[in-house]
Amino acid sequence: MNIIDPKFGTLEAEEKAPHEDNTWVSSSCALCYGSCSIKAHRVDGVIVKIEGNPDSVVGKGRLCGKGVSGIMSHYDPNRVTKPLRRTNPEKGIGVDPKWKEVSWDEALDEIAAELVRIRAEDPRKLLLQRTTTVTASRLPFQAFAAGFGTPNHSTGGGGLHCGNGAHLISGIMHASWGVLPDFQYCNYAIYFGASKGHSAGHASTSNMGMAADARARGMKMVVVDPMCNFAAAKASEWVPIRVGTDGALALAMCNVLVNDLGVIDAPYLKAKTNGPYLTGPDKRYMRDAFTGKPLVWDERAGGARPFDESDPADMALEGTFSVDGTACRPSFDRLKEHFLQFTPEWAEEITTVPAANIRRITKEFADEARVGSTIVIDGVTVPYRPVAAIAFRGSQGHKNSVYNFLAVDLLNQMVGAADVAGSCLGFNPTCHGHPDTGQPWYEPNADPDGLMITGMWMGYHYPYPVGAPRLPQNIGLQDLFVMSMTSPFLDSTDREKLWDDMDLPYRPEMIINYGSNLLMSIANKDVVAESLKTYKMIVSFDVLLTETSEFADIVLPDCDYLQSKDSRSNFPFIFSLPAGMGEWCWPIRQPVAEPQGEQRPMAEVMLELADRVGFRADLNAGYNGAINLRPPYRLEGDKKYTYEEICDHDLKNNFGPEHGWEWFKEHGLIKWDKKPEEVYWRAFVDVRVPIYWEWMIDTHKEIAAIAEPRGLQIPEEYYDPMATWLPCLSHEEHGEGFDFYAFYYRDIIHTNSYTMENPWLDEAARLDPFSYNIAINTESGRAQGLADGDAIAVETSTGRRVEGRVKLTEAIHPEGLGIAALAGHWVDTMPIAKGKGVFFNELLELDYEHASPVNLNLDLCAKVKITRLEAAS
Repeated sequence: MNIIDPKFGTLEAEEKAPHEDNTWVSSSCALCYGSCSIKAHRVDGVIVKIEGNPDSVVGKGRLCGKGVSGIMSHYDPNRVTKPLRRTNPEKGIGVDPKWKEVSWDEALDEIAAELVRIRAEDPRKLLLQRTTTVTASRLPFQAFAAGFGTPNHSTGGGGLHCGNGAHLISGIMHASWGVLPDFQYCNYAIYFGASKGHSAGHASTSNMGMAADARARGMKMVVVDPMCNFAAAKASEWVPIRVGTDGALALAMCNVLVNDLGVIDAPYLKAKTNGPYLTGPDKRYMRDAFTGKPLVWDERAGGARPFDESDPADMALEGTFSVDGTACRPSFDRLKEHFLQFTPEWAEEITTVPAANIRRITKEFADEARVGSTIVIDGVTVPYRPVAAIAFRGSQGHKNSVYNFLAVDLLNQMVGAADVAGSCLGFNPTCHGHPDTGQPWYEPNADPDGLMITGMWMGYHYPYPVGAPRLPQNIGLQDLFVMSMTSPFLDSTDREKLWDDMDLPYRPEMIINYGSNLLMSIANKDVVAESLKTYKMIVSFDVLLTETSEFADIVLPDCDYLQSKDSRSNFPFIFSLPAGMGEWCWPIRQPVAEPQGEQRPMAEVMLELADRVGFRADLNAGYNGAINLRPPYRLEGDKKYTYEEICDHDLKNNFGPEHGWEWFKEHGLIKWDKKPEEVYWRAFVDVRVPIYWEWMIDTHKEIAAIAEPRGLQIPEEYYDPMATWLPCLSHEEHGEGFDFYAFYYRDIIHTNSYTMENPWLDEAARLDPFSYNIAINTESGRAQGLADGDAIAVETSTGRRVEGRVKLTEAIHPEGLGIAALAGHWVDTMPIAKGKGVFFNELLELDYEHASPVNLNLDLCAKVKITRLEAAS
């Protein structure tokens, strides 16, 4: 008789044999940057099942389809198992590298020789690229860059597309990498081009459960998006919007909120923002002659005083005042007047959202904000503002990135719905540490102007304070564009001209790539290919041979997440933990299976390369700085440590000598309770955030003073202190037949381009009518003579072109053309993925004209025309 055993599958009841190796291993997923905690079941050395770890709050015991299907990626027969050296000197798309298998010693000797040369000449000639997803670890690359001495390290296309605007504004306004509703207490959430809690991403699986509970509890959810997909399908209301115009809608809502309804949280604006700071005719702060601090108008004293010498309750938010004969106004007063131009009727013309709907939604938001209310949570009284306006990649993925996102967040700021109960939360920027050690500890603090110093959570970007622009020393020009993160100029068509114009004293010569498929993840493949051809050596750590691997000189067979170890599978700590009350949780990643063939974990290889090149002491210092190792756990001098030993130091540094790597291997994670003062920190931390970005005036002036004499114009309208409406290039394209705004969206089935090689996920995607097809509005498509399944060409005014099959749907804006995920692989080494779906990025231009002149965010939409190729088959 056959039985189904949950551990062993179908077995003969009388013959079920014991197994020498039958264990569940606690670790962390890496099939997206949610990094959910997992338990992997291994039997006789073979992984037979992956589940969520119910002991962890990172995932809360659940996994998405990607997580449970990781077993298929792990056992993919196409995985790289031996080091490979290119023998064909020609490089190009579709050109066979003619790989030759080599030993690890041969490969590392060759790589080390090139690194020695570059470090002696100029360490900046090395570029480190890594993926933002499918990463077993980020820390080794960060420490290696610091130790080697190169400022050139990038997150590739994922970072460029993901959040130059979202992370900038979330950091400046919420001290976090991203924002989401406080699902446990929020009653009304507006999503602008975001899917938090309904798709992959930060703390994705945890938030999915919390978002579902919030909807069941009655939270109303309004989704503003060109497409009704993963978030909007679960919403109370879907608001179709013209692609890239979210900022115009948000500004009109701010106008209705402040000027028509008169709903603001005045005590919050006075105490927690720069709204009361006086500004003069030049739009800059009025400053105290002795201290240099911004002045406010103290209504009780009847005069101007430094902001920190006046009770917030006495500060004026409106009015015109005279300070030493100069007429000045609070910045909030300027902002309120600025909003007046953005009427709902004006916004309707730009966004296509009816003016009546704009007024209604704003009124609902204002009513639900409950300005002035409080709530008691775990015995602590905190402000209660159960509304949230959030945004993410969709709304900020444009040239108008900064103001689109900032305008959305101003809705929260006007009613005090920022980092308090029920509100828009920047998740986990305050932690008072484990009760036994007080580590890790971090909390926002104020600069001399009282504004929040955000800190550096990802190891390479300070959102605020904004640094002083200078002639660029890195190839991305981020030290000129000081509010940028990832940059398009590593591969752009105009990069050489920009480098020449900006007097960049070197050129990059070598790439070490970790998992990024650069040829697919940035923009059109031809431009990126030309960039990659210019490097003298490209080394790529790969799990699979991808389109980018074909441009490498040496490919190193990497271990995947089920074969790797990391003391920080959620790095940084704030990144993947869910927001809201509950528990802090620190999980590790540890090997579940042995390497296949000659695979080696990247972290150990980077240590060996540092030793071969001779900068172990600098590398140790890089690790000490990156993870703040303190005595006695600081790495010493040039002492050689294994990566496991570094992980051990990291864990003991935070949790004490009894909680090192061996303890975590057994327990998988450590957790402790959150406190209301940490979650709803805004009420307890004396910092302000800028609703008025006064520094933008001087930042523009300083950047322009460097760039414009060298031929690069910096448009002043992008540097106004107040959020305004700026169109994308696509909004100014009026060519005949160019009727659609093409955009892409993250398909919940896939993680960018990587998981399309996973057979289980590919099967799910082929069953989904949207994953591999082009979505067009039903009425708009029929007007073009289209039917479901028709093959079409999609073309931009610059001649960029993709082809695919149509899926007509009412769940998309009439002017929208939606393409899912990052599909369209063409290499034979990914046979499951090859030829599936549409390669959206082929439509994107990669140059300064198509990037934000503030934060370098690439414009991710394009005006296109469509041509029917054939009838449905």
